[in-house]
Amino acid sequence: MEIRNAATFVKVVEYNNFTKAAESLGYSQAAVTAQIKALESELGVPLFDRIGRGISLTQEGREFLPYAINLLNAEEEARNSVRQPGELTGDLKICSASSYAMGPLPDILLKFMRENPGVNVTLKVSDYLEDTIPRLNRGEIDFLVCMDEENAFPQFTNINAKEEPIIFVTYPDNPLAKKKKLKAADVIGDRFLTPDRDIGYCAILERELRSRGIEMGKTIEIGSVGAIIRMLLDGYGTSFIPEYTAAEYLQSGELVRLNVSDIKIKLCSYFLCSRERWINPVMKAFIKTITA
Repeated sequence: MEIRNAATFVKVVEYNNFTKAAESLGYSQAAVTAQIKALESELGVPLFDRIGRGISLTQEGREFLPYAINLLNAEEEARNSVRQPGELTGDLKICSASSYAMGPLPDILLKFMRENPGVNVTLKVSDYLEDTIPRLNRGEIDFLVCMDEENAFPQFTNINAKEEPIIFVTYPDNPLAKKKKLKAADVIGDRFLTPDRDIGYCAILERELRSRGIEMGKTIEIGSVGAIIRMLLDGYGTSFIPEYTAAEYLQSGELVRLNVSDIKIKLCSYFLCSRERWINPVMKAFIKTITA
C-alpha cells in the first residue's frame, strides 16, 4: 500500500472535499481522484459515497481511517528514529475552546514551539463539542482542549486535567463591587454579559440558577470572552467567565471579582486525545510540554 495514497485519503477526510484536499497537497483534483481510486481498488471496497457534488465516508472508510492514520504516524516515527536528537519534525493539530485559547494555551504553545522549532503547529478555535469531538474521533486533530465538569470525557485519554474556577467579575466602579457578599440574583440583571448561553460554563450556570428558582432573564449575549472583557474594562456590566481570562486585570485592579456566595462553579480544563490514536513523537513531545 502506498503511503502517499493513505495520506491523500486522510486529507480528503479532513476537508471532506476532493478539491480542497488537492489544493492543500499541491496536487490536481484528477491526481487525488486517481489516488483514492487506486486505494479503493487495492482494498476492494469503496471508501467514499459520492452523492451529487458531495462525499461522505462509507462504513468501510470509517473503519479504515484509524489504520490510515496509524500508517502515517508509523512513517513519521520511522523518519524521526534516524534523525539526530532535537530534529523533531511533523505536524501538531490542536482545537481549543475560545476562552482557553485566550488564556493559558498561547504560553504552552510558545514553550512547545521554542523547544521544537521543526514542528508545524495548527491551532483551531471552537466552542462546539458536537463539531470538535467527531473530528477528534476521526483523527483530524491530535488534541482537543476544552472545559467541562469533572470526569466529563471517560471515552478519551485525558492529559493533565486541571480545576478552573469560573467567577463573577465586573469593573471597579460598579456599585456591586462595593458589597462584601452578593447572591446570584443580585448580579444577574439587565447588564449581565454572557458568552453563548447554550454551551459550556454558561449553560451550567443557567442550570444551577434554575435549580435555585432563578431565571437568568434578559442578558447581553456575546460570543467572545475577549469582547466581554473589553466591555467590562470600559465600565459596562458584569459577567461570569473563567478566572484565567481575567487574571491580569484582576491583579492590576482594572477588574474586580464579585463574592457571590450561593453559586460556586469549578470546571476542569482537559487536553483530550483519542484512545485509538498511536501517540507519535510530536504528540509525545507536546504531552511532555503540558505535563512539565
